Amino acid sequence: MINRSGIYEQIIGISPLKALQIFNISRQGSLILIAILLAQFQLSTIQLGYYEQLLFLGYLLTFFWISGLIQGFLSHFPSLSPEKQQRFIFNAFLLFSVLAAGIFTIGYLAKSLLWTTLLHQDNLPYYLLFLTYLCLNFPTCLVENYLLLEKKGFQIVRYGALAFSAQLLVMVLPIYLGWDFRYSFYGLIAVGLLKLLYLVYLLSGKANWQLDIAMIRQWLQLSSPLILYAILGGLLPAFDGWLVGFLFEGDEKMFAIFRYGAQELPLALALTNAFSNVMVVEVAKERSAALLAIKQKSVKLFHLLFPLSIFLMLASEYLFPRLFNEDFIESALVFRIYLLVIISRVVFSSTILMGLKDNNVITRIGLLELLVNVVCSCFFGYYYGVAGIALGTLIAFSLEKILQAIYLYRKHQISLKEYLDFKWFFGYSILLLLAFFLS
Repeated sequence: MINRSGIYEQIIGISPLKALQIFNISRQGSLILIAILLAQFQLSTIQLGYYEQLLFLGYLLTFFWISGLIQGFLSHFPSLSPEKQQRFIFNAFLLFSVLAAGIFTIGYLAKSLLWTTLLHQDNLPYYLLFLTYLCLNFPTCLVENYLLLEKKGFQIVRYGALAFSAQLLVMVLPIYLGWDFRYSFYGLIAVGLLKLLYLVYLLSGKANWQLDIAMIRQWLQLSSPLILYAILGGLLPAFDGWLVGFLFEGDEKMFAIFRYGAQELPLALALTNAFSNVMVVEVAKERSAALLAIKQKSVKLFHLLFPLSIFLMLASEYLFPRLFNEDFIESALVFRIYLLVIISRVVFSSTILMGLKDNNVITRIGLLELLVNVVCSCFFGYYYGVAGIALGTLIAFSLEKILQAIYLYRKHQISLKEYLDFKWFFGYSILLLLAFFLS
């Protein structure tokens, strides 16, 4: 039987790394485009605030499981025999499904506590509809990562194009047609169900549907430090969102203003996360070669991400009120501060630490990062509002990379110049900081 995906990949020349980067860009781009179109189609700022609060809660309920377990999944899968790989993928699906059911139960039973504690709200419209979609969609994060391990780059791109186009369509079409916002969430549920069925279809031909508790326990043990690190890292935006709710209690508009601005460069997370996932495996295999590869290949990211950041830094005040509406002019300053995060984002010290299995030190530095973020965001947020909260986050992110680089040098004798091109990094960083002050 002809493998069409393999033929397409040979013709297009797409590698699994490029495919995953395209997938991540598509995912992030679709969310940004949805936000823009919802505002353009005259969805009220208050309803946009509700939407952002739902995304925020969804992130809090799922981010640490997905990040930690997927990183453990990617590092553990290649070390298994083909027979165990088939059994592992089924048990991964089973664990994610059980977690999804648990998230739905907790989210439903504790909804009032979540609303009042995290959002300072007595009610959150569309919550149960969104929670249903969230839990249907949760196991489907295995799709692109399983295809990555199978080296099926074309299928990753095709799946992403279909999934995110459908997500965009179901979210904005009801608003364009003048229907109630509720129908957008009905559409999301349908998309989540279709993605889940596709995952089952993928596994039906490959997985060994046999429960293996020992395998799940081993995976959880490997992933637990990474889950804890993800929790610590995820608590940074979680705390910022809570602090906005605390300082501007009951003001849905201000929450939306902060959330629309509190975005890193759209391409940055997509490209750097995909790059990091691949390099973790390479560091574990051969440290010296991987360090050189990180240094050389990260420069390509510099040439793309820094110029784009500089352009957006200078143009943000013009773009925000036109892409969204005049209510979001204050978001531009928050966005400009978040653009500076790219300076620390392209330093891949945490990637090297994961490859060296120094997960405990990653966690300890992450804890310190969270404490610094709490102190700085509270202090600056009290005096400078949402821009001050963003500044506190920037300081915490930067400190994390500095401490990781110091540890790599002292413990492993890995200097910064071994995995970072100083000339391009500092040149671009200075230009970006100049653009910030000019803007």
